[in-house]
Amino acid sequence: MKIRKNHLYFGIIAAVALVAVFFYYNSPKESQTTEKNTIKEEYENPWQVDTNGYLSYPLDRENVMFNRQNYGETDNLTISKIIYQSKNGNIYGLLVLPKSASDLMPGIVLLPGAGVSKESELKLAEKMAELGAAVITIDQRGVGETDGTLPKIEEDYLNFLKGQEPYQHLMVYDALRAYDLLHSAPFVDTERIIIAGESLGGRIAIIAAAIDRNIKGVLIISSSGFDFEETNDTKVNTFLQSIDSDHYIAQITPRKLVMMHNYNDAIIPLSSAIMTYQKAQQPKQFVLVNDTSCSHGYCDSMYGGLVDSLDYLVGIRSKTLVSVPVR
Repeated sequence: MKIRKNHLYFGIIAAVALVAVFFYYNSPKESQTTEKNTIKEEYENPWQVDTNGYLSYPLDRENVMFNRQNYGETDNLTISKIIYQSKNGNIYGLLVLPKSASDLMPGIVLLPGAGVSKESELKLAEKMAELGAAVITIDQRGVGETDGTLPKIEEDYLNFLKGQEPYQHLMVYDALRAYDLLHSAPFVDTERIIIAGESLGGRIAIIAAAIDRNIKGVLIISSSGFDFEETNDTKVNTFLQSIDSDHYIAQITPRKLVMMHNYNDAIIPLSSAIMTYQKAQQPKQFVLVNDTSCSHGYCDSMYGGLVDSLDYLVGIRSKTLVSVPVR
């Protein structure tokens, strides 16, 4: 199996580059699996991966149980800590709201890159919220306050073979639950909720949006798929396809997609991002900056493109100022 070498999603790509060979020659004797793997959590939210390598979750998910605490504020924003229930534990996030915003605000789920905390993502969340959006960003599993230890890709694959829900899939589910939380908020326009992500978060965002077509658009920053070549092992292929944004990106249409990238990105080469973008269908836009002071992720030079992108995705410039209800 061939993977582009410069993809460093928390070491996942280096591991993925080995996983096919590793498991092709070291298949565990006790592991048995069918062509479809399904597991049901205690509160009835099954996951499935079909024979074509597509992950799915139910669309009739339960209401999100959450706790909201005051965290801080700026001149224009209020910031709350959010703790919401997902599978096997709680996810910690920050909800950023304008003190005055549109009658019903657009909502944005903002997923950080690998190992990046919600606090480190807060600056970008604030920039988005200052434009008039409700933004939630989270600690992904094993990061910051959210419990868990992200297993190596080989271990996740073994869990998959055993019918256990892989961490790679659980992170997609966590993103869907963040969407559910915004969808239930009385100050959010349910027709204008999008999902955004940087690097690893961008990959998860694409998969989540492909699964739930109620998500109205996707904003991807400094991210790309794996572009791997299939092996002779169908189980390996199915697992890798299930976590590869390249495999899902064409399903975003007819919803809008924006990819933003820095020509000088030191982690995800521009060529990789372009290959992923080419797999997407219209409507789509690609925003490119040339910033030598920024190596990976959101760059300050992207701000103009960010404003235009959010206007393109959710019409964020057309807002009437009113007070935001607090519950």
